Amino acid sequence: MIITIARQYGCGALQVAQCLASQLGLTLYTRRMLFDMARRRGLDAELGGFMDEEPVDNLLIALNDSGQAPPELTERLHHHFRGLIGSEHCVVVGRCGNSLFAHRSDLVSVFLKAPFEARVAATAAAEGLTPHEAVRLVRDTDERRAAYHHYYTGLTWGAAADYDLCLDALRLGPQATAALIEAYARHTLPATAWPHPAASR
Repeated sequence: MIITIARQYGCGALQVAQCLASQLGLTLYTRRMLFDMARRRGLDAELGGFMDEEPVDNLLIALNDSGQAPPELTERLHHHFRGLIGSEHCVVVGRCGNSLFAHRSDLVSVFLKAPFEARVAATAAAEGLTPHEAVRLVRDTDERRAAYHHYYTGLTWGAAADYDLCLDALRLGPQATAALIEAYARHTLPATAWPHPAASR
């Protein structure tokens, strides 16, 4: 089983992912863990920007009317990234997971969202920012993620048709959001897709 979580900024996606990983006995792949894995395989230079969800180079977009990465670049990056995880049972936050792992029959893809004002308030409180600073951070990060997602997949970030579930994570809270995702997985994935309890830690 692999659960991929795409998210708007400020909706508590990391807390949801941590709850899921804990209650299902899955590995949670954070950016740091993935980067360390890439470094050990000598792929950190090539995958660094992709791992960090860096803003797409505006010059590259200007030279490419589609606003997308060249197919050969996309395929190479996707191949390397998928290779880091293989068929392991895990939770992956961000990094175009719903597209990169669409080939897996044990995929549950999730998009977490919340109203803009609620995310701004949550971000200001969590990061110690002024409301103005929080507005800018939330807006800029969402715009960057949308451009990043489209550049590497050709898909529209947050489009409901591309995910199994779209949930308001701030309205529900981390525990309830994780519980709904787990319930969906239990109703839709066969028993063979679930990790063996003894091998899931």
